[in-house]
Amino acid sequence: MKRTVRIRFVLLALLLVASIVPNMGFEVNTFGFHWNFYRIVVVLVTLCILILFRGEIRITERRGFLRWMAFFLLWLAYGAVLMVVSTYADKSRGVQELFTILCALLTFFGYSCFDPSEKEIEWLLRIAFLLLTGLTLFGFYEIITANHLSTSMFMDPENLVVEKVDTHTAAGIMYNINDFSALLTMLCPIAIGRFRIRLRRGYLDAGWLTIAGVVLINRINDANICNAALLLGVLVYLLVSTSHDRRKMGRILLGLFGLLLVLVGLYLALGQSAGGLVARWQDQMDYMSVGGGSMHARILIYRDALVSSLRTGFLGLGPAGFPVYCEKFPSDSNFVNPHSFLLEILSQYGIVIFVLFLLLLIWLAKDLYRMYRYGETEVIRNYGMIGVVMIAVYIAVSFAPSSFILNTYPWGLLALLLLMRECGKRQLAKENEKREEDGLWMKENCISFTE
Repeated sequence: MKRTVRIRFVLLALLLVASIVPNMGFEVNTFGFHWNFYRIVVVLVTLCILILFRGEIRITERRGFLRWMAFFLLWLAYGAVLMVVSTYADKSRGVQELFTILCALLTFFGYSCFDPSEKEIEWLLRIAFLLLTGLTLFGFYEIITANHLSTSMFMDPENLVVEKVDTHTAAGIMYNINDFSALLTMLCPIAIGRFRIRLRRGYLDAGWLTIAGVVLINRINDANICNAALLLGVLVYLLVSTSHDRRKMGRILLGLFGLLLVLVGLYLALGQSAGGLVARWQDQMDYMSVGGGSMHARILIYRDALVSSLRTGFLGLGPAGFPVYCEKFPSDSNFVNPHSFLLEILSQYGIVIFVLFLLLLIWLAKDLYRMYRYGETEVIRNYGMIGVVMIAVYIAVSFAPSSFILNTYPWGLLALLLLMRECGKRQLAKENEKREEDGLWMKENCISFTE
């Protein structure tokens, strides 16, 4: 029995690592289809589960995972139909995109076949934190030395944008520096207040220290949206942690409003002479006034994504259809991707898939918040806090990369949150059952005493 549990945990940990670090520097090409580390692991883990645990799979008992897997099946089926009927669908890249969604389905299936204890989930969080720390350190190595992996955009001779990008930035294991910043930012909620290093005279909070390192990398990478997502995550953390005390929540909101006024005052008083963030914000405003700058370009591409959805009657352009749409109707932004995960889903797969995805995210966030509010143990409350903050960061950070669907970590981390939710739900059910048993015992004994 113990060996079976160990095997399942190894398979689950392998899925988590592969979703965070999808490319180990090698790819296998079969008839033009590229197999990276993540895709190989997902297929092999699924086969191992079906072979080793075929008689123990109880998907129908895990309704949370069942909802998500049904959603992915619908997404795949609808995407396949659009691939055939839509004139915008890119057949080659579209197959890659649909295969990514299939891998997401298999990732959720793999997680659903595992019923971990609190200790085992804690180990999964430690693995994710160690990966975050390692990737952050590697990011600083790239910034200092300007040495990059062969998979980064700096090693791509066909990338014309590379000449305009400082080589003393961090692309890490990803292709693009924005993608790497988004990955680090997405992992940060796992580190909030959880990992401490024991020193001679106290503790050093390694979690917040790592988050500070990510903020610095984002600043160097000019990934301001990622730092804004982290700021949103901290705000959600403060609001959730004080949600049971309205007075504290009011103080926090008042303090944040005061901080905002101070920042606006500094901006008005110092202007360009302040340099740094103030000067960059001023540059963006100046560029927008003449129709330039990345902020202005993003507003234009968001508008075009909504227009493309309207052109198809909100039915969707089809898999990888937005770049094809931009070839037929060039965007004034000069972008060919929506630069927003939500708009990417809406424009390419239509309103139904978009709404279902949002509803599933809201449902998951609601359950995780309930875990935080009503969990009896500190561990369960921690799971709820991590989950709520990560979903807030997830939505905000999805506006940073050019494309989000083809990334692997969003699906692996969502599956991890769902696993934590299932563990919390099981714990809450045990606590409610215990209360009912205690209440029944008290009732029976009260009756016997009166008799």
